[in-house]
Amino acid sequence: MKKYAYTLKVDEKSDVYSFGVVLLELITGRRPVGNFGEDGLDIVQWIMMQTNGNKEMVMKILDERLHHIPLTEAKQVFFVAKLCVHEHSVERPTMREVVEMLAQAKQPNTFRMQ
Repeated sequence: MKKYAYTLKVDEKSDVYSFGVVLLELITGRRPVGNFGEDGLDIVQWIMMQTNGNKEMVMKILDERLHHIPLTEAKQVFFVAKLCVHEHSVERPTMREVVEMLAQAKQPNTFRMQ
């Protein structure tokens, strides 16, 4: 009986993709798979269908519980998430770049604890 070794290539760009999915979950309030109207559709595909990849369309997918967040911040987080889930891993940013972009998205005095 032959044994086959399967290796899954997991690297920083895979982690960046996963982080992008988490950002999309936070923005939309939805789970990464299921209930997107079509079988087999995931959150990344649904987002692209809803917004055509345009951050100006973020209101179409924004979780209603995030109404108090400035729209400019939501757009920037969506933009970062979209970069993270780019189909081609070489086009994805590094985690260091992601952190820098997210830090730039935060406007002063807009975070409120509830």
